[in-house]
Amino acid sequence: MSKELIFKRGLWFNIIDGTFRVQVSQDHPDAVRRDWKSTDGKSSGTKYERIINALFGFIREVSFQEGEYGTQILVKLDENEDGETPIVALGTGTREGEDFLKKLPNIDLSKEVRLRPFSFTGEANDEVRGMEIMQQDEDGNFKVKITNFFIEQTKQADGSFKRVMKNGYPEPEGDTDMYSKDDWKIYFLSARKFIIAYAKENVLPKFGAQRPPQSLEEQMERQEIKDETDYSQIPF
Repeated sequence: MSKELIFKRGLWFNIIDGTFRVQVSQDHPDAVRRDWKSTDGKSSGTKYERIINALFGFIREVSFQEGEYGTQILVKLDENEDGETPIVALGTGTREGEDFLKKLPNIDLSKEVRLRPFSFTGEANDEVRGMEIMQQDEDGNFKVKITNFFIEQTKQADGSFKRVMKNGYPEPEGDTDMYSKDDWKIYFLSARKFIIAYAKENVLPKFGAQRPPQSLEEQMERQEIKDETDYSQIPF
């Protein structure tokens, strides 16, 4: 019997103001208008988006894609009830992207996750941003918090907290009291390169080893992101 196979486009999500956003038409009932301007001020425009506070699902693939605005982390979830594949795009240079990569090795890929970006003002009046990742407990509730694989906050006798680097995460070299802004930029860039390399070497191979495709349809579906996705259509 002959069959047809239609490649499904991904449902792309990016992060704005601590929420997921997906681009929709102006007449969509949940459309929210957002006027934007590039950081260099050379371009601007208007987008209509649907706001989502959290996404649930199994992480089926994590990959890196070079784009116009730098390297993107593409987090592909399993299909939703409409047969669409959610894809979360995170910049490696964003706090949400780095936070996701730091927690990624601790995720149990055989279980569903709840992804929720956050953004709030901290006690020092600074902006706190990141990606909360939760998994289910024995009762099926998303109450298991995924923690940082590389940095641990340990409480000291005086009540203060000390950052402890682990699993090979680089530490600043030399006297940090003498660090300039450029010194810190170099350090954080090297740390970012480390967690990207760690993900590529230790986590990404797990997706290919989970279950080999058993049919032609599955093989073609697995190639969707690699071969068929038009990355120029990422809506941001």
